[in-house]
Formats: sequence, structure tokens, C-alpha cells
Amino acid sequence: MTTTPPAHVLPELMSKLADMGPTTLEAVRKFVLELEIRALSEEIMDEAEELRATGKLEPDLIEAAVREHRQRHPYR
Repeated sequence: MTTTPPAHVLPELMSKLADMGPTTLEAVRKFVLELEIRALSEEIMDEAEELRATGKLEPDLIEAAVREHRQRHPYR
């Protein structure tokens, strides 16, 4: 979900970030990373459900894809 925030939001956040100390800034960075992980997880789950519904995530197809990948990229 991408929305355009009000014009004042980014400058306001940037100003607050600029005033934060290193410890707080690191905590904010970790929080933002967590938000990204959650968003990506939701996207992956939604896409996986769509693949399951269309029969593209069947075990035999997954095994074939893994086999093909291993042939192209053998373990050393």
C-alpha cells in the first residue's frame, strides 16, 4: 500500500531524526527495518496464496524448481 503523505511529513521526520542521538537513531532504524520486514512478509504471503490458488505452488513444481536450481548452482 503506497500513499503520498502530506508535504510536511517528510521534512518534519527528517528534522526529528537529525536531532536524535546515536542510540535513539539506531532504535528508529531497527523499527523501520521491522516495518519493512512486516510489509514484505505480507506481500510474500499474499503472493504465495495467489500461487496456491492457481496451482502454481504444488509440491512437484517446487521440487522441480529446486532440482533445476541445484543443477545450475551446485554446492561446492
